[in-house]
Amino acid sequence: MFYRLPYYSYKLQIESKRVQYRKYLERAGVIDALSKALIKLYEEQNKPDDAIRFVRKFMCESCPDDTQFDAMKADLEEANKTISKLEQDLERLKDQIKKSPEEIAELLEEGFKKLVEDEEHTGSLLRKYLTREILDEYLKLTTPPPVEASLLDCIQSGLTFHNSSCGVYAADVESYEMFNKLFDPVIRDYHGQLETDKEQLQPEAEFGNPDEIENMDPEKKYILSTRIRVARNIEGFPFFMKLREKQFLEIEEKVKASTDSFDGELAGAYHSLKDISPETQEEMVKRHILFRRGDEYLQAAGCYRFWPVGRGIFYNPAETFLIWVNEEDHLRIISMAKCGDLGDVYNRLIKGLTELEKTITFMRHPLYGNVTVCPTNLGTTMRVSVHIRLPLLSRDQDRLNGMAAELNLQIRGTGGEHTAIEDGIMDVSNRKRLGVTEFELIKTLQEGILTLIKAEQELEAKE
Repeated sequence: MFYRLPYYSYKLQIESKRVQYRKYLERAGVIDALSKALIKLYEEQNKPDDAIRFVRKFMCESCPDDTQFDAMKADLEEANKTISKLEQDLERLKDQIKKSPEEIAELLEEGFKKLVEDEEHTGSLLRKYLTREILDEYLKLTTPPPVEASLLDCIQSGLTFHNSSCGVYAADVESYEMFNKLFDPVIRDYHGQLETDKEQLQPEAEFGNPDEIENMDPEKKYILSTRIRVARNIEGFPFFMKLREKQFLEIEEKVKASTDSFDGELAGAYHSLKDISPETQEEMVKRHILFRRGDEYLQAAGCYRFWPVGRGIFYNPAETFLIWVNEEDHLRIISMAKCGDLGDVYNRLIKGLTELEKTITFMRHPLYGNVTVCPTNLGTTMRVSVHIRLPLLSRDQDRLNGMAAELNLQIRGTGGEHTAIEDGIMDVSNRKRLGVTEFELIKTLQEGILTLIKAEQELEAKE
């Protein structure tokens, strides 16, 4: 009975979904249209060789034929190119317009008033820590030339979207110092460092010995993939909201030059986004190896200026080592594999970072460690993500979430943040990025994943 009851419940859920889906098709007229088309095909004396084309033509007699469709597709691609060019021209014009201190102060006042008066969305760290006193102090301050970033540059996204969990982005590394009374409490709160009195929140980098990290699922029964991502920003450049068009290109060229010397398993090729067709981009995004624009919070912050200028991806033929250029930070460096061999993935990441550091100097803050645009990624900047199938454990969400909290893990659907777990497959990653070394983080993640697998195995034994 212990086994059959969940199975019976599962069958009922599937049947309910089927009924709902059929009702939807009926309401939309899909079943009626298909039925008429199939009857027409049945009555056709000279049966066509291409039955699908016949049905498609009958269902949509006014629809374009293949030749017309190809022409329309070509027109759409040309229109998208024109739109992209116009967007870049608009960004160039905006780049020439500099807001006066009075205009910036007015926009900050207006945005602050709306933020504090919004009683529906009160959860952002920006709303929590941006006080009237802090606003008055920073109203007309900017970071040093040539960047001259204002507080508005850093909080524009949070003033636009009050439902943002953070709402703050650094415009350059100096922003963390110039607007410290806002950034520091936001950082300490997000990373669970409010109670610490340490001056240095992030210890020095320590990658340890990757040979001590094991394959967490050698039989490939539970883990579908393992992925480690770190962010890096190049010294001497501001962040996306203050980068000039030529600086986007300069960063891209630095990465191209650095990766030209890669050999062995790291050897690969760099591809500029502008040279990758839209269809190929979409296919690469679906395979989780390429980024796309579209995040409204980043859009408001200015992340997609001059798109796709200076954006691109480096990857090896096996697609186990990638570098995203100017996605959010200057570089997102990724090592991954379709298995649970965390040690192998970690070792490859270290190799890639070591090679890049031979020719590129990355920013590091004496207090926060590796510097990133978003303060939530400071410290190690490392996110270790494991896609794992735990169908029995996923049935008890309360227990799963409780275990995740104890193990310092974050659990979500494989589609990204705020997505649901489907078919027992979930994305498990580290919760902490700041306040631990890289090796400590990897070890904690490994122990947590093994604990989850053990819990799943115990449930399997009971069933």
